[in-house]
Amino acid sequence: MEKLSHATGSILDENVEKLAELFPEVVTEVREPDGSLRHTIDIEALKACVGDVAEGQRERYQFTWPGKRDAKQEAYRPIDECLRPCPEESVNWDTTENLYIEGENLDALKLLRNTYAGKIKMIYIDPPYNTGHDFIYDDDFARTKADYDAESGDYDEEGGRLVANPESNGRFHSDWCSMMYPRLLLARDLLSEDGVIFVSISDAEHANLKKMLDEIFGEQNSCGDILWHSTKSVTNTALISVGHTYNYVYFKSMQWFVSHRDKFRIPDKCEGFANPDNDPRGPWKADPFQVGGWRPNQQYEITNPNTGVVYKPNPGCSWKNDYKKFCELVEDNRIVFGKTGEGGPQRKRFMSEALERGSVASTWWDDVETTTNGTQLLKKIFGGSYFDNPKPIGLLLRMIQLGSEFDSLILDFFSGSATTAHAVMKLNAEDGGNRKFIMVQLPEVCDEKSEAAKAGFKNICEIGKERIRRAGKKIADEVEQSNQQLKLGEEPKRVPDIGFRVLKIDSSNFEDVSAEPAAYTQESLMGLADNLKPGRTAEDILFQVMLQFQIPLSASIEHRSINGSTVFSVDGGRLVACFDQNVATETIAEMAKMEPDYAVMRDASFTGDDAVSNFGELFKTYSPATITRVV
Repeated sequence: MEKLSHATGSILDENVEKLAELFPEVVTEVREPDGSLRHTIDIEALKACVGDVAEGQRERYQFTWPGKRDAKQEAYRPIDECLRPCPEESVNWDTTENLYIEGENLDALKLLRNTYAGKIKMIYIDPPYNTGHDFIYDDDFARTKADYDAESGDYDEEGGRLVANPESNGRFHSDWCSMMYPRLLLARDLLSEDGVIFVSISDAEHANLKKMLDEIFGEQNSCGDILWHSTKSVTNTALISVGHTYNYVYFKSMQWFVSHRDKFRIPDKCEGFANPDNDPRGPWKADPFQVGGWRPNQQYEITNPNTGVVYKPNPGCSWKNDYKKFCELVEDNRIVFGKTGEGGPQRKRFMSEALERGSVASTWWDDVETTTNGTQLLKKIFGGSYFDNPKPIGLLLRMIQLGSEFDSLILDFFSGSATTAHAVMKLNAEDGGNRKFIMVQLPEVCDEKSEAAKAGFKNICEIGKERIRRAGKKIADEVEQSNQQLKLGEEPKRVPDIGFRVLKIDSSNFEDVSAEPAAYTQESLMGLADNLKPGRTAEDILFQVMLQFQIPLSASIEHRSINGSTVFSVDGGRLVACFDQNVATETIAEMAKMEPDYAVMRDASFTGDDAVSNFGELFKTYSPATITRVV
């Protein structure tokens, strides 16, 4: 019986498979030190397929820093960790589709990747700005296993894997780039083909961030840079007072938006784009067809076919195109005559064409909606100032309107005070959407002198979770109050999903049995008869298994009692699992009769080798299509 791996899959192996699909002839085999054979890429064969390459000392355009190679490898390094469910800290555990993941975000992205690759519609992140006073994540690429095991557990009083990055550090910029690069690589994998990422950043690293985004997402997929007027006050001690923040916007695939222009939803702030004639090419706006400057080949008469009025260019002006091109535009339904059909000629410009140029909405945001003070809102929610410089909810509302659809999945892996989650719930309440969120945050310890610590909050995660609870309750109350005041014929609003499942990153649920034989004693071998770590529950194992089978972490979970054993039915019966010890044959038979896609049990569930074989045979009898595994 095949066993499930406890570790995340190998991204490098996936990359080899992708290259093999494109160029089967570049795949070769190499022998590992243990004698086994492994498929890999013959680099010389690959060079023959792609022709001229940049290698060695040959000059080329590139963006690099000390530690870049290690940072890239860190994204590909498998981890042996899991997500442990915490229903007691959650809201509406059984029904919610929202997630709050507590732990190191690089590990979270690796764990999410197996299930959510290509499924996230929008990502928003507001990473550390590297001002010389902020902290960055301490990704030690050369750490020993003992160091790693120590780090994978509790976080210390300094915030665990967060380290200060003062400007005196010789690796000031390099450390920040090495922190961001692997996270952005994984973020790209998580985005759907029609996905978009928004990244907020300040002056110190905006140039490096832009180069990283160009390299990882592709320069051709840059949609634009939104300058947000974030600071109204003026710093009198500065030569130039900085009052803006950069917000880079990148598509997973610009080409997708171009080829699916008819499906592109008009953002609320894209004034002027509409589709009054149901043009299959999508929304458009009318641009002037007259330009300044006299050109002899662009002087001709244009007759409005609706009114018969003849138009000529104004003195000293010309039509935008010559007559031949004008006729082609008429044939292509790109010429209109005012809003009512009674004016002079104008040329259609489609929203998809604006997207190709990297700009749809304005790149300057300074309206009241986006600049409302985020700190003041948190004070209203908590009654105190518990978080430094939270983003205003209006800013996130605008981004979510631009970057998502009604049923989109939205990820923020630098969640902070959970403004993104708040904005998702609020927008769903306003427009009836069913957007879901995944928040990820390291439990950075609150300074003992801070207002948050004095109010009883131990770490940032506690602040974020409590904000979602309070904001969600307020939004639900407002919807219910509004429904009590409906006018005759008005449809009541739907209360949005205000719940969230809390999951915490921890080491694998199973003991490490990968040590060399000489490292084991008879006593330790006896302890491995059941390799489950002390204190771990069946629910803990279940969530580790769900990720292996690409089942959403928000999927429904039903508990069934069959012959005294607890059987889980997950995601409407796609997965059935039982992790009890000494499970009866009759129970396994009942599981097989449920005809799931996947079935999983523990080694300890069986009383011997015959029982393991019986597990497989029962499923072959009752549900031969089921994939069976043992953990």
